[in-house]
Amino acid sequence: MLNQNSFIPSHLPPTPTPARRHARAALQNMDETYNAVVITALENIPFCCHEDLLTMSRSQLIAVARSLNTKLPSVMRIDISDQRTDFFIRKSI
Repeated sequence: MLNQNSFIPSHLPPTPTPARRHARAALQNMDETYNAVVITALENIPFCCHEDLLTMSRSQLIAVARSLNTKLPSVMRIDISDQRTDFFIRKSI
């Protein structure tokens, strides 16, 4: 319905709310072999913050590392072998 004094409708539909976006991250490293910068984009971040990592059990840390390893170039993958300590894995993440 139009207002009599203008061409602006008196009843406007509600403004749509924007879609919620998930946090993303990008990791950068140098590939010396090819003298190139490599950017790795992560669609999902498998932990919220440093404090979150501090409270994780070994199995949770390994799950996070595995999740990251699926996207990381081989030179950046996190070693989760049995001889690696929780501290090492946490620091590598």
